[in-house]
Amino acid sequence: MKWKTILLLSLFGILMGLNSVFGIVKNIEWLLWLIIAIVSAYILNKQTKKLLVTHAVITGLFMGILNAIIQSSLFDMYLANNPEIEGFKQWPITIEPQDFLLMAGPFMGIVYGLVIGLFALLIKKISKKRK
Repeated sequence: MKWKTILLLSLFGILMGLNSVFGIVKNIEWLLWLIIAIVSAYILNKQTKKLLVTHAVITGLFMGILNAIIQSSLFDMYLANNPEIEGFKQWPITIEPQDFLLMAGPFMGIVYGLVIGLFALLIKKISKKRK
């Protein structure tokens, strides 16, 4: 396993967590996540020869966890800078929204890691055709 690569790519989770907390690019956050997935897939494809999808899923998992930690620890600022999610604070479930973010982060990260893995496999296939 290329842990250094995984951990360095996981820092994108902190970057995006801070981005969402401060509401910097609300309307194009999805585009940034897409760009990060493609860049991560490219880097993983260059750095790893075995277990490409496993590396991608672990990277996505760590990104999701770090993103959730940032959002939940700065939850009041997150709500203040993202008024469109104000209803999130008054939902009828007994769990606190911050705790929900912490629980959902790993699951979202795994799904995101699968997306990175699919991009990585696609990049690998394209690069093989060029050779």
